[in-house]
Amino acid sequence: PWLVCRSKEHSGKLFWLHQKTRETTWRQPLPGLSALPEWETVDASMRKKCFAVIDREFCGAPPKKDDPKARTGICGTMPKQVQLRRTCETLSVEHRLYPRSFLNAVGIKRYVMCEELKYNGQRRRDVPDLASGTLYIDVGDRAVRRKRHSFHHELWHMVDYFLLGNAFESADEEWEECNSHGFKYGSGGKHMRTDSSSSQLSSSPSAEFLNRYCTSSIAEDKAEVWACLMCYQRVLKTPALKAKAAILKQRAFQICPEMNEEWWGRVIMAQQQLVDHWEVHYADAHRGRAYWCNWVTEERRWDKPEETASVA
Repeated sequence: PWLVCRSKEHSGKLFWLHQKTRETTWRQPLPGLSALPEWETVDASMRKKCFAVIDREFCGAPPKKDDPKARTGICGTMPKQVQLRRTCETLSVEHRLYPRSFLNAVGIKRYVMCEELKYNGQRRRDVPDLASGTLYIDVGDRAVRRKRHSFHHELWHMVDYFLLGNAFESADEEWEECNSHGFKYGSGGKHMRTDSSSSQLSSSPSAEFLNRYCTSSIAEDKAEVWACLMCYQRVLKTPALKAKAAILKQRAFQICPEMNEEWWGRVIMAQQQLVDHWEVHYADAHRGRAYWCNWVTEERRWDKPEETASVA
C-alpha cells in the first residue's frame, strides 16, 4: 500500500506515502520477510531477530532511466538457503556476544538477510537503516573475517545513531582529541568504496588511524575501531588507538553496565577461538593469480592456509 515519492525540497530524498491513510514516512518499508528455519546451529536469540527476504527482488525505488544518479534506497534479492544458513551460523556467534539489554536499548530490532545488496545503486556488504533499527546483511560469499568485521562495524553505526541521532557524523571533541592537531575527516565512506586497499592495516596514514578508510569520516573511524575491539583487539596497538577504544568502551558501558571488564574478558576469549583472518586476493602482476592474505598479521601465501574457509 506504500507509494514511493521523491522530495524536491530535500534533493530527491525518498519518502513513502501510504495510499490508504495518506501517512508519509522517511523510513523505507520492509520487503517481504520470513522467519529463519529452526536451525540448531543458529542461536535462538539470533533467530528471533533474523529474517530472510522472500521477495525475488526489492528496492526503495526503481531506477530512473533519465537520471542514473537518482536515489533508489536499499535494494537486494532473496538469499539462497546455503549462503543464508552459513552466514547466520557465522554471525550467530558474534550476535551472542552482546547483552540482550544492550541491543534492545540502542533499538536494534531486526537483521534482514538478502543478497546483491545495494544502497542508492552502490554495492554494499551490509546497510543499517538507522531510523527503523534494521540491519540489512548480504549473505553472499565473502571471507568469514569480513562478515564478522562488517557486522560489528554496522552495529556501531546504529549505536552511534542512538547516542547522537542525526549528528553522529558531526564533530566529537573527546574523540578528535586523539587525532593530530588540524586533522580533518573526508567526505564519507561512500567515496572510498572503490579504493580496495583502504581497509587494509598497511594503508594507515598515521598512528591515529587503523587504516585509510578511517579517515573518510568520524563515524567510519569509530565503527572500524569498534569492529576491531570485538574481533581482534591486538591490532589496536598505538596510544591513540587505545584511547579511541577506551572512549567506545566507556560509551557502551554507559548504555549497558553489563559490558564491564569481565564482559570484555569473555569477548577476548572468543577472539582467541576465532582465528580465520584470511582473505583471497588476486595479484595483477601474476596474471590474476589468487593468493591469501591475513588481515591481522598481513602475512601472504600462495597456497590456501589449512585454517581458512576462504576459497579462490
